[in-house]
Amino acid sequence: MGWTEASTIQRSLLEWAEEAGWERLQGDELPRDEHDVVVEDWAREALLALNPELVHDSESADLVLHELNQAVLDAHNGLVAANERLTVMLRGDHSFTTIDGRHVPRRLIDFEDLNNNRFTVADEVTINGATKPRRFDVVYYVNGFPLVVAETKTPVKHQVSWVNAARDLHDVYEEEYPNFFATNVFNVATEGLEFRMAPIRAVPDPDSEVWAPWGSTEDGPKIVTGPARVERAARLLLRPEIILPILKDLVMFRHARDASEVDIKFLPRYPQFEAALAIHAKVLAGRPGGLIWHHQGSGKTELMAFAAARLLRDDAVTEKFGSAPTVIVIADRKDLVRQTAEMFETAGMPRMSVPRNRRELHALLRNGEPGVVITTVHKFAEAGHLNNRSNIVVLVDEAHRSQEGKFGDAWRAAVPNAKFFGATGTAIEDKDRSTFKLFGDPDDPDFVMSRYTPEQSIADGFTKPVIVEGRSVGFNLDKEALDEAFDELATEEGLDEEEKVFLSGKASHIETILSNPERVAAVCADIVDHFLTYVAPLGQKAQVVAYNQRLVIAYTRAIEAELERRAAVMPDGRLREVGVVMHVADSKETPKEHKKHLLTPEQEEALKRRFKKVDDPMSFIVVTAKWMTGFNAPIEGVLYLDKPAKDTNLFQTITRPNRPWKNPVTGQRKDFGRVVDYIGLARAIGKAVVGPKVNDDEDELNVTDASKLAGKFVADLTRLLHLFDGIDTGDSSFESLAEAHERIPEGGSQRTEFIETYVALQTVWEFLDPHPMLRPFQGQYFWLAKVYESIRPKDVSKTFLWARLGAKTTDLIHGHMTDVGVKSMPSKTVTLDAAGLALVKKIAEQLKLSERQTSESKADDVYQEVLDSIEARLRRRLADTESPAYRSLAERIEKLRAKAIENVQDSLAFLEEALKIAQDVVAADRAAEQGDQGTLDRLADPKRGALTQIVAENTPPGLHKIVPDIASRIDSIVVEVAYAGWSASDAGDKRVRRELRSVLKEYGLPIKGELFDRTYEYVRENY
Repeated sequence: MGWTEASTIQRSLLEWAEEAGWERLQGDELPRDEHDVVVEDWAREALLALNPELVHDSESADLVLHELNQAVLDAHNGLVAANERLTVMLRGDHSFTTIDGRHVPRRLIDFEDLNNNRFTVADEVTINGATKPRRFDVVYYVNGFPLVVAETKTPVKHQVSWVNAARDLHDVYEEEYPNFFATNVFNVATEGLEFRMAPIRAVPDPDSEVWAPWGSTEDGPKIVTGPARVERAARLLLRPEIILPILKDLVMFRHARDASEVDIKFLPRYPQFEAALAIHAKVLAGRPGGLIWHHQGSGKTELMAFAAARLLRDDAVTEKFGSAPTVIVIADRKDLVRQTAEMFETAGMPRMSVPRNRRELHALLRNGEPGVVITTVHKFAEAGHLNNRSNIVVLVDEAHRSQEGKFGDAWRAAVPNAKFFGATGTAIEDKDRSTFKLFGDPDDPDFVMSRYTPEQSIADGFTKPVIVEGRSVGFNLDKEALDEAFDELATEEGLDEEEKVFLSGKASHIETILSNPERVAAVCADIVDHFLTYVAPLGQKAQVVAYNQRLVIAYTRAIEAELERRAAVMPDGRLREVGVVMHVADSKETPKEHKKHLLTPEQEEALKRRFKKVDDPMSFIVVTAKWMTGFNAPIEGVLYLDKPAKDTNLFQTITRPNRPWKNPVTGQRKDFGRVVDYIGLARAIGKAVVGPKVNDDEDELNVTDASKLAGKFVADLTRLLHLFDGIDTGDSSFESLAEAHERIPEGGSQRTEFIETYVALQTVWEFLDPHPMLRPFQGQYFWLAKVYESIRPKDVSKTFLWARLGAKTTDLIHGHMTDVGVKSMPSKTVTLDAAGLALVKKIAEQLKLSERQTSESKADDVYQEVLDSIEARLRRRLADTESPAYRSLAERIEKLRAKAIENVQDSLAFLEEALKIAQDVVAADRAAEQGDQGTLDRLADPKRGALTQIVAENTPPGLHKIVPDIASRIDSIVVEVAYAGWSASDAGDKRVRRELRSVLKEYGLPIKGELFDRTYEYVRENY
């Protein structure tokens, strides 16, 4: 038996579920009708058990179940809205109407004592009632409500991945049966090699951040991989004690703010889940707080929203402290407060306040109102003591900045008995400061309660590696001449020694070097050249960090001039633009050229929105301090750094481009972020990236330079070439390609190794090209690319090609359709002239049929009798053999019979085709008797068989192993590009010729001469 999803991953999911405490049933064993979503008997049983007052009030119980079923059915009017409504119901937060008109909350699931629930896992669950029945692979039920649907695929096919499973869920099941997903917490897609989970209506994508992996922050990303990671993820996630907390507290909904948006549901990633539950547990345990050290870009603001929601929704927290908690979220900048508030607001956070000033903040905290308060650290200045409550929880974003010294002292003094949790991506540990000691709980290992490393984040796809490209900005300086000139100046101006020292000290500042107009021009020219070569073609944007405000303006002007000089335009022809973001004081002393860049918060937000749009010409943002940290724009592909920085600020700055991003127009994804270093910070960058280690085994270096990446490319290339030892990679002939195929046979481990390594190699090549280190290896890489193209598996991303380009393709076709009209069908009457009768006679001779008076038969009868005669011969053969050749001949008869019935205007052509089939039937008989498998294969697929024969006859002796591959490629490509009447169209004929030459060239075969001529003639005749 072959490996299938049912025999591998699907079976494993069921076994793991049983071990986790789920009762296992077959789908047809569930006590439900195939039209039903909820197992109503189980739902009623739970309803009565958890709400005893309904035991003797069956009518009110019926009303609850009726309202639930109505909400399920309402999913056809909008799945996300229905899912949100049912999430509220399942949490026990919804008040149901009783028979006497009261509104009473009802419990449907026991979140406190899980033993009071029924947990059932079922496979092959059928749902019926829409266009056609559908069957879900694995469904996890709690009290009869389907909370999780898992779709599985086979793990042993290159062209099938978890994406195919996700696509079935999104494109088919949720579209046809949205009601089945109305109570859904999340979906799972896996083929046994990768495991992803996502909320409803999550668009499937090979590199999706929404279709997220699951795991544990305790696992090393290089150790737990492949099937082991899948098992680990399934065993961790698909447990009642994980699914129910997600449902109860951590499912959130972001509502559309305008017509351009849609409502979405979102869920925690596993590091956010772990940290949110850890914060909750520490609060209940009465601990003073803790440190969350998660990589930049991994969602710390969302984590705080999840943690706040769990604290505010949990009755146990209220019971412990006697009243509901207040959660204070502290950021150190106004723009971060605004971003955080938007995040919390769209998450549906209850009771949220954003005080406008110190007075409002102080009043809020003195009153002790429960809920969420979002504010800056600065509003605590001069606050003094505000509240002694111990159920205040402070969540500090960017905990390494501005949280020590007078500001840190101020908010700790204001709420001295609060629990303080700090979240950071760049913890500090030096002789003066320690993020670990300030926020860390001594009971936690190394003072860290939750650690999510850069390597884990990158391995999970939540962030991307950053490549640092060093630049040397050199200059010559005649020191002696400079000293002489300075002495002359001092003499002329009558400077004393103290004035000379002061002046020379000011002049030797780094700004003097950086502000040299020639240097500014040279750096900005290099920036534009690099951007247009590497970044603009990907649709990404750039951030430039300059030394100070004066240089921000100088760089902006120089980049604008260079863009104009090079006519650097967007695809729509608009010139690319440069924006400026810096803090500009609105005072009389502010230079006029600075005041032009004074932005209100609304104008700054508008600039951010422009920068984040792929079709907006705002391509560069030049900054000096603002947007260096805390700015999240996934479209940013490169940061040009020409300002000294160190430690945490440097690390935060260089991780700006590390967010994943997909070009919405081309579908191309960001594989790496880039930092181009003009200031010589390589050593400082390395130190900043490594940062303080919590243990000696920790490996966090995820930022490297381009030369190191090129070195890795060469190492991987060398390893890949070992598969082809002894083959001349400079030889692009068919012989070389055929020999390469023998080294990587289909289905073998060598082919899998080749595909996986080459795809990784290709990513690096496309990112670095045209790096000078790649040049010597170009020939070998192109040779490997040719081998890969010849055996390339189906790319899962192609499954999205039509979704992305279907409308455009359709419009293109319609735009090129001319002279469209409707013609009447010719008569179906067949006239058998002399030539027709001769053909019928030949058919009879081939099949050794008895003599008959065809001329006396009706014309239509002749047609049917010819086909019946051939079919009778075929039926006898098909009864004796399962040969594909005879099945193929039978299919040809079926097609011809349809042609005879529908369109027999050309009787001679019909009879000629019938004669060919008759001759092939006889040839099949002869081949079967003689054991001629080659002829039988050709008859099984006559087009491909003939192509194989043509290619084989023009192939060097002894190298026929990949001939069927070539014929298959020709057949598949020609079928794709040819269309009815193509040979009569100049454009159609040219395209077929071009594609045919492309295939031959791909395999190192001549694109002119007998092989091309014979192949083309055959294609022209048969396609």
